[in-house]
Amino acid sequence: MNIVDNREVIIKGNYDVIVVGGGIAGVSAAVSAAREGAKTLIMEKSIMFGGLATAGLISWYEPLCDSNGKKMISGIAEELIQLSAKYGFDNLPDVWKDGNNTTQTNKKYATYFSPTIFAMALDQYLIENNVEIILDCMATFPVMNGSVCEGIVAETKEGKVFYGAKSVVDATGDADIFAKAGAPVVSGDNYLSFVAHGINHEAIEKYNNNNNMLFLRKWFFEGSNLFGKGHPEGMELAKGLTSEDITWFVLAGRKLLFDKIKDQDKNSRDVTTLPSMPQFRKIRRIVGEHEFVAIDGEKFDNAIGSCGDFRPNGKGKHYQIPITSLYNKNYSNLIAAGRIISASGDGWEVTRVIPVCALTGQAAGLIAAINKDGINNINYIELANKLKDNKVLFV
Repeated sequence: MNIVDNREVIIKGNYDVIVVGGGIAGVSAAVSAAREGAKTLIMEKSIMFGGLATAGLISWYEPLCDSNGKKMISGIAEELIQLSAKYGFDNLPDVWKDGNNTTQTNKKYATYFSPTIFAMALDQYLIENNVEIILDCMATFPVMNGSVCEGIVAETKEGKVFYGAKSVVDATGDADIFAKAGAPVVSGDNYLSFVAHGINHEAIEKYNNNNNMLFLRKWFFEGSNLFGKGHPEGMELAKGLTSEDITWFVLAGRKLLFDKIKDQDKNSRDVTTLPSMPQFRKIRRIVGEHEFVAIDGEKFDNAIGSCGDFRPNGKGKHYQIPITSLYNKNYSNLIAAGRIISASGDGWEVTRVIPVCALTGQAAGLIAAINKDGINNINYIELANKLKDNKVLFV
């Protein structure tokens, strides 16, 4: 069967920077680029910003510190953790309430937050930073002219549309733009895990004893933990690269929860919110000029910033991320942000969480805004100075 799409392409406009994907990495990239003076558009396929942090209900903002009192990440990542706690419940330690702690502490600079309220705050955050927004917009493919991406074709309510761009940040969470541009990518594997939010008698009692809405929102967690414990025996790992795989993953996760609660007293609990996106951890990432593998204490002459390790065995660890993990030299105006940067092993685990997505997003947006002569000609000294001016820490 020969199917030809003869629909007219609607030309929508041109931008200095287009950010594809409205998760934490995408929001950070768009704000970073806009603050640099770039005309910036962020396109999101759903109708909510925040990605896994909001629509995905993974509403724990992992530490910005090394758990030994040393702040590792600042800049937009810190703005966002403070924003996440500004209008809704939180459990941010008092020592980190204003972000200016300089004393030794074992209190992590981390917090739980309301995903729904944070999502609304992100709307305001983007608008206040002069980012143009388009929701319900599915980027279908990049228009390539050799090594240059000239813009993005997308499906919207109006039909097939084109947005032109000087630089594009891929913040899709699955390296969709890089992959469709022909760039080399690597796929990941995912244990089956599922998080929903709800309420039960125990949560109500905790709320009554503490008067904090944090205790009223209970996480219902089913399936595997970070390390595969709880993954159904004999079940294949999920890739998340086809609609069939995504459908299976979502339905299987919901079934785990439904099978657990369906025979409970129906007046003893309620599931108040189901995730509105699949909760994959690692779908696909780029093959960049450097593969970040998270070696404690390793330093780079071209670092964009530093981060810690949120995992139980990560206390006190320090990592630097080089700019060369954010791009492939054969694609001169495509920049990666978030969990799709060139990273493997522990590196992929470390870089896929909220604070590091914000860090790489901020760097990617800044790179895109100043990318006039191609990614291989970026002046790193200029970039580093701008990152320092924007309070991205170098440790």
